[in-house]
Amino acid sequence: MAIPPKSQVMGWKTGALGEIAADAAKIRDAIDTDADMMNRTIHGLDWSGAAFEAAADRADREKTQQRAVATAYDDLATALQGAEGDTGWLIEQIQSHVRNNSFPGWTIGEDYVIDTHDVDNPDLQQRADNATASLKSLSQQLGEAIDKWAPKIAEAVGSISGTAPATAEKHTENPADQFTAQQAEADLEAVRNGTADAATLERLRAATDLTPEDKDALANGKGVNLPQFEYLQALSKGMNGMSGEDIANLGSKLGGNGHDQVQSAVADGFRIVSDPQVHAAGLDGAPSNASGGMNQLPDTVQRALTNDPVKSIPFGSHHVNNWDDLRAIDSIMSKGDKTIQGSDINRGMLKQGAEIAAASNPDAYFDVNTKNAANLADGLLSNASGDHAAIHDAVLADANAPAGSDARAAADRMGVTCDHGGKYFGNQHVVDILKHEWTPDQHGAENLFKWIGEDASQPKGSFANNQAGQTAYGLAGILGDPNNQQILNSPDHPIGEYSPGVTRSLANTMAPYLGNFAGVTDYPGVNILNSAPTDSSGHLLQSPVNDDGLAKMFSVLDSDPQAARTINSAGMQWHDAIAYASGADTDQAPALLTNAESLQKAMQTGISSEISAHAAQRSYQASQEYADRGVFADGVTSVVQTAASITMGPESGPVVGGIAATVDSYIKADVIPNPADPAHPLADDKVSSQLKAINDAIANDPIRSQYLQVQSYVQQHPESAHYFDQPDGGNLAEDWRNVASGNGLNSWRNAYNRFAFDMNANHHGNIFPEADPSNNGPILESEVAPRGRQRPPGAGK
Repeated sequence: MAIPPKSQVMGWKTGALGEIAADAAKIRDAIDTDADMMNRTIHGLDWSGAAFEAAADRADREKTQQRAVATAYDDLATALQGAEGDTGWLIEQIQSHVRNNSFPGWTIGEDYVIDTHDVDNPDLQQRADNATASLKSLSQQLGEAIDKWAPKIAEAVGSISGTAPATAEKHTENPADQFTAQQAEADLEAVRNGTADAATLERLRAATDLTPEDKDALANGKGVNLPQFEYLQALSKGMNGMSGEDIANLGSKLGGNGHDQVQSAVADGFRIVSDPQVHAAGLDGAPSNASGGMNQLPDTVQRALTNDPVKSIPFGSHHVNNWDDLRAIDSIMSKGDKTIQGSDINRGMLKQGAEIAAASNPDAYFDVNTKNAANLADGLLSNASGDHAAIHDAVLADANAPAGSDARAAADRMGVTCDHGGKYFGNQHVVDILKHEWTPDQHGAENLFKWIGEDASQPKGSFANNQAGQTAYGLAGILGDPNNQQILNSPDHPIGEYSPGVTRSLANTMAPYLGNFAGVTDYPGVNILNSAPTDSSGHLLQSPVNDDGLAKMFSVLDSDPQAARTINSAGMQWHDAIAYASGADTDQAPALLTNAESLQKAMQTGISSEISAHAAQRSYQASQEYADRGVFADGVTSVVQTAASITMGPESGPVVGGIAATVDSYIKADVIPNPADPAHPLADDKVSSQLKAINDAIANDPIRSQYLQVQSYVQQHPESAHYFDQPDGGNLAEDWRNVASGNGLNSWRNAYNRFAFDMNANHHGNIFPEADPSNNGPILESEVAPRGRQRPPGAGK
């Protein structure tokens, strides 16, 4: 009896024999079906004579021969299934025992003997001895099971070979036949020794190149079945035992751009084979039991992505575990397609990048140099930044969330990045990324979040739109969490000061969702949200922040003046869109006006907090041109010019045209560079004045809200426009300039009071708020909340 060595057993995947048995059974059934059909067809023909007898005799002989082949496949299926039943659980037990006894300093030999290397600790040695005894017993049983079933499998294979020789002509050729495990092993060897030819490189490319349909399926959260999975699996597992540097050098002995071709294929192969949504395709194209995941990666890569990445020495330096392997992974993964969705290797890079970033701020000391550690963190995050599914999980994950919740499911998916039963928490790791002081040339953290705002413009209800919305909600909850304020927004060192680029990226990301955070929901006829995310059960998500949390989120983003202008300008546009919507649907007007008020109060509280706590204490990095010229969007103008679409169907609404998901929709990018020039620090007093200017611009303005609500109502009910008719033939609700010039403001107040009284009486409710007599000041213009250019839809130039 031969006992298989430990390394061999650890490389085995349980279920593989069962998969082959299932395929053998399918072949058996297919042969039986074809044999019966052919025989019935011949015997069922309406003819007679010698020709018929010859054909019938031949049909009977061929049926007998085919039955023999089918019987051989049946024997093979039975033997394989029996072997799986007797060996599968033993393999799992051995692998589990090895993993559970892989402690620092311990070694487990190929003969399953465990050595603690600690002769002075008898308790540890006793534990090791007990584990050794268990492993010895299990491995002996495994050897006996192999001895039992191996001859039966060999006999069945021999029978198949005898009844269906390899030289038999193939009637059909499967184009995936080239993608076998044996071929992968041969190709890997050719790449390693520099003998790979053009056909080998083309096969590598073809195996690791997903079709557009497969990529689209992964991007929409669907599984894909790949006939080349066996090849990719063998290619990856063939790298077991190789160091990260060895893997990064694959193809280096080839001429031309051979090394680049190989590295690109390796990177794409790793992303594909580690994707849990990828499955091996069986003979009928249906998925088999084999699927992608972290466990399909080479052992060196798994170890580097699941071990704790940083080891801290008290009163000494930090040490990055698996430093050389992580640097090699960073290099390899930068060569491939970063848009493949849902890969565990990307999840691992996100987790390791966050933890290295948390430890590598400027005041830390690393034995590999702090700057090098920070660059590695940036590289890992950059390489994972195209995987929206992985980022979604990395943000939402909460291992303590209730079972069955989306946060728990995300934590389970992220759990593959933690060894020894560790757990992953999204809040902690996102804060780890945000609290790092990223330099101007490091953009990995910024790129992680950009897609969230961009995908808000995807069709509402689509997978991409919903995934982005869920992620935005998770991110908003982190930014507005009171427990994170001291880290992200401390008075002497806020995120806007040490990472302005990340802060601006976050502002652009949050802007399309401000209406959601204020509590707005879509109603029939009033459809202004960019995204209305639901959970996996289809239930609409509630706002992740209350009024206080929303104010705190604004305050964090207000810590950089440019980000402050972005988020507050977008906030005013949202305020105006909500106010306009309240006039289009009088039934929802009270709720919508409350939403608009909540949003404006959150903006005011956030900016006021930022001014009082931070403005006089820091020097921001912003260009002098930015400080002098100011920026921003046309606020009301952009909303009003598109407001007519508010009742035009599920994808319409002022927000779609006014503040969709891109920066240009609510920032005049041609006026102010973004990010600003860091070579011209903005003086503290100038910062304070800039923030105060924003504060003034977003101050409560009842006239602004009145006008937007009235204008929308009059658009729907033109018979009510007469309340605002003027002696000169003009109409206050038709053109804002009639309100903003001459005696227009007083005329507006008088007209609005009459209008509001009558309309509220007609609707039996307080649809149009009563004007506050104390509000009799002038109308002020501002860059963030402009008023002078406001015009109703369709108004003349």
